[in-house]
Amino acid sequence: MKGLRPRIFTVFATVLFSMYLLIPTWIKFSTGKSIPKIVRPEDPWYFSYLPSETIKLGLDLMGGLHLVLGIDFDEVHRDAAAKLKNDIKNLLESEKIDGITLDTSASNRILAKFTTEEQWKKADKLIGERFGQVIDYEGQSGNEARLKMNLVYEAEVNNRAVEQSLETLRNRIDEFGIAEPIITRQGEDKIMVQFPGIQEPGRLKDIISRTAKLSFQIVRSGPEATDPQAKPEQLQKWVTEFKQEKKIVTDNISPITKHLRELNQWLSGKLPSGTEVLFQKKTNINTREAEYIPYLLERESLVTGEDLQDARYTYDPQTNLPEVTFQLTPVGATKFEKATGANVGKFMAIVLDSNVHSAPRIREKIGGGNARIEMGSSGKSTDELLKEAKDTSLVLRSGALPAKLQFLEERVVGPSLGADAIRAGTISLLMGLLFVFVFMAIYYRTSGLIATIALILNGVFIVSIMAAFEGTLTLPGLAGITLTLGMAVDANVLIFEHMREEILHGKNLIYAISQGYSRAFTAIFDAHITTIIAGIVLLSFGYGPIRGFAVTLLIGLVASLYTSVFVTRVIYDYFVVSRNKQTVGL
Repeated sequence: MKGLRPRIFTVFATVLFSMYLLIPTWIKFSTGKSIPKIVRPEDPWYFSYLPSETIKLGLDLMGGLHLVLGIDFDEVHRDAAAKLKNDIKNLLESEKIDGITLDTSASNRILAKFTTEEQWKKADKLIGERFGQVIDYEGQSGNEARLKMNLVYEAEVNNRAVEQSLETLRNRIDEFGIAEPIITRQGEDKIMVQFPGIQEPGRLKDIISRTAKLSFQIVRSGPEATDPQAKPEQLQKWVTEFKQEKKIVTDNISPITKHLRELNQWLSGKLPSGTEVLFQKKTNINTREAEYIPYLLERESLVTGEDLQDARYTYDPQTNLPEVTFQLTPVGATKFEKATGANVGKFMAIVLDSNVHSAPRIREKIGGGNARIEMGSSGKSTDELLKEAKDTSLVLRSGALPAKLQFLEERVVGPSLGADAIRAGTISLLMGLLFVFVFMAIYYRTSGLIATIALILNGVFIVSIMAAFEGTLTLPGLAGITLTLGMAVDANVLIFEHMREEILHGKNLIYAISQGYSRAFTAIFDAHITTIIAGIVLLSFGYGPIRGFAVTLLIGLVASLYTSVFVTRVIYDYFVVSRNKQTVGL
């Protein structure tokens, strides 16, 4: 009975704080307005004193788009191997070891060709000292040595690719303006994204799938420039032979650009070393037929999207057509100025996601770090070009994905299903609670009313905690709330029965209350702990609806333990000690 006032203050404080946390959720669902994280001058004055976090509704309650995405790790490994190749090349140059060429034709391997065995011994020693933690020596044949990324570094590269993809997707979706997206990692190599209430799933999928890898590459052969080893007519002839040999049929839905990797592997013995074939798409504005023009480019980029600082869409003052302008970082601007100065007179392809957007001639050294991508050569209407320019600038600003994402699973949930789910879940929850309230009031009388108060507070605490952490409420989540409320009632029933037993043995009320809570606590605590362990297992290994159920179950169990043991005891102590009640209606 000691310390009643502090305990009463604790209960009131937790109730008031929970109501405070729920105010933004109430505003959101009653008015449709959310409190922004940064309050604007035009917002109501009280927004400054309220949190911005609210409960989110899952797809099964609101409708929307559900996607599970996979990552093309072969592309990730190729890029990682290419970066290692450049680091090794810079190391050998700094140590003045020449006569060694490096190639990364395989996904996670580096092929080193050398002139003399002595050169390779020096290089091999340096590489082992500097890169021994990330590269394994696979073998040597004649004047060629094979290196590959080791498994530990490959796993690190994979993990970094998933984390980068998550961050990039969050940035893009924030720019797109979708409210309350859910973007989480699923397992070791997948990403789950959910967009409640999405109106443009096609455009959103296009923005998500765009890798946004920007590069500037020197043109060796194309409509503007020719290389004696592979003229444009020869490139086109090889492409035709490739399609015939592989029995590939291309059209507007399945263009040749979908087979770039396979094509360049097939051409590896025909093309000059260190080059690749990419295409520029041109669409006939009348027939809507697309033509893919092959370009032979140097594989190594002058500058990449990693050097990008900002991107915006605007209009070309001469043609009045949409275009994308972008600014390079100071380091990128310096690299760009140096590279263009060294290649004056050549053609430079602006490549975005392996598509050649344009290939202007470098007429002079370009300083300042400003560049642009023309959108007017594809044969599309002005509105289509404007939309493409907006989306292109968006994905460039948000950063490049480490590799192309693959759509492994896709579900569209209609809003009517969401409305039905909300109605059914709410009705079932309210009916269950009403039945419990009536039963407790009839069977336990005053004590039943105390249990009902604790049950209501339990529900308030659950939703307030979810609001504080911006939790997502799903239909299985509603089931989890219902289950924890049932466990809270069960805990109170256990306490009441022990109290009844003491009163039947002639004990006074204060002693009966004390013994009722003391004897029931061990059973209540054990039941809650074992269920919490089960909930943690579900949360750790489950996905989708299972996680939604586990989250509300865990929160509800903590709230249940607090209300059924602490809150109801405070209410009993208040009425029996402070108000001197002689009976509690058991």
